[in-house]
Amino acid sequence: MNLAIQLTPEDYAQSCYVHMRPRPIFKWAGYFVLSLAVIAAVISLYFAFADREGFFIPVFLVAMLAYLAFLFLFIQPKRVRKIFRQQKIMQSPYSFTVTDEAVITKSDVGDTKLTWDYFVKWKEGKNLFMMYQSDVLYHMVPKRCFASPEEMTQFRQLLETKLGPAGV
Repeated sequence: MNLAIQLTPEDYAQSCYVHMRPRPIFKWAGYFVLSLAVIAAVISLYFAFADREGFFIPVFLVAMLAYLAFLFLFIQPKRVRKIFRQQKIMQSPYSFTVTDEAVITKSDVGDTKLTWDYFVKWKEGKNLFMMYQSDVLYHMVPKRCFASPEEMTQFRQLLETKLGPAGV
């Protein structure tokens, strides 16, 4: 299987979110904690307005939630796009060849051949696959690069065969 890949800032941004995606139990625990924080902020604001005293805690909770929203909705995407612009190698088109023995990439910058034992896991996002050489080093394969849904299914099956089930 041979793919022509040209990464975009959106590919990199999505890979960062897929990379940060927690395991299901931690995801639900995070939702639970966030829900508790929102409920606590609403209740605190209600009682603060009712008594007109003790505004520090509700204001702090609301400010904390606003900061987290601002961080994940504005700061993180801007930072990710800046990193993509800085890494010129990510902007170069390359060929990505997958065989039963190895993954081969070729570009103007250089060529690599990694046998499957160099990879430890893989993940799948909505628009891309990620093949990990370690817990933090990964290769992105955008789904738009596949010629057909069948080719993408074949790639997914090869990943499952070589690396086991997808990580979360």
